Order: sequence, then structure tokens, then C-alpha cells
Amino acid sequence: MLMTVPWTAAVHERTLVVTCPTLYRVLSWAPLGGGLREARAILNHQVCTDEYPACEAAIYLQTLAHRLSTLLPAVGLMTGVQIERLVRRTIQQGSLILECFATVGLSNALTVGDPATYEERPGTINLIILVNQPLTDAALTEAVAITTEAKVYALYAARVQSTVSGALATGTGTDCIAVACPLGTPAYTYCGKHTRLGELLGRVVSAAVTEGLQRV
Repeated sequence: MLMTVPWTAAVHERTLVVTCPTLYRVLSWAPLGGGLREARAILNHQVCTDEYPACEAAIYLQTLAHRLSTLLPAVGLMTGVQIERLVRRTIQQGSLILECFATVGLSNALTVGDPATYEERPGTINLIILVNQPLTDAALTEAVAITTEAKVYALYAARVQSTVSGALATGTGTDCIAVACPLGTPAYTYCGKHTRLGELLGRVVSAAVTEGLQRV
């Protein structure tokens, strides 16, 4: 029987808001709160193609967080994918629980090393992963790498092609990943493929991305 996750998640208008029970450490390159930060909430906001923010993305997302009465500080991601296509996948082994929130779009699909382009079409793969146990900085960093590998695995399995080169795609031009865990004495030092944490993370992310691809 799955344990109840300690965080909550809800969609407000076109924004997924994941609220943590306390301050969580979040590692990402999100437009709002990117880097290694402490946050109470993580947002994934759907921006419609005809209303891209006139101001800087971080200011836009911070204003949005205030309007939605989101607990602060917050980390914020943006996507052109319809929020109705959100995928949630949870996995548990013993007391360890992970949940992945995924929005998957492919109109901007590329493979690493493709010629750089400046046309950003509204399609991206955003992944938010929460772990219910504290991790070291090294484990958080490795978790981003494992998440990336799992995403690429799902794309390769589906034979998704780059819109530029036609090679098998490894993502899109605007993907973002955010991995979060509680503060406290780390329960995990590493998150590689030889660890149970890395195994569960790879499984839950690849399953979420695979389901998201089916909704494109």
C-alpha cells in the first residue's frame, strides 16, 4: 500500500503548484529560483502562444506566484504544453517515495549537438521530481543526471526524431528539470544506477515521460 506523499499538488488555472510541507532543497535551472535553492513550492506554468510575458520570465513567474497565493520562496518553470496533459507518477519502496510530474511536448524536439537555432517553438519537456528523504548535494546533482538519462531512454524507445537533423532526439531546446528533497541529515549520499534511489528514479521518470509522449 502506497504511503501518502508529504507534499500536495493542484492545478490552478494553467499552473501546476506543488507545495512542500516545509522548506525543500531544489536543484534546477528553472527561470524562477534556478540553481540550488530552498523553496516551499514548485510551479509549472503553461504560457499560451499568444501571451508570452513581456517582462523577464522570473518577474512574470514571481508575480504569478503572488497572485496564486503560493507559499514562498518558489521555483518556477514554464511550458507551452497544455497543462491538461500533465502526467503524475509515484513509486515507493519501503519508506522511500518519489513522485514525478511531467509535461511533454515535442514541437521543439532536438538532439544534443544539433545546430543552434533561435526559433523557440512552444514544446518542451518539464520534469519535477520530489523525493521524501534528504539527499546530499552530490546525490541531488546525480539525480538530475539520472532524470536526464531516463528522459532520453523514453525518447529513444519512442523513436522521437529531431526537428532539425532528423537524428533521434534527446530532448527539446527548452527542457527543464527540478529535483527536490527535504532538509535534514542526508539519507542518501549518491543516486547512481547502482543505488535503489537511482533505480526508482529512473523507473518513475521513464514511465512518466513515456505516458506523456502518448498524450502528445
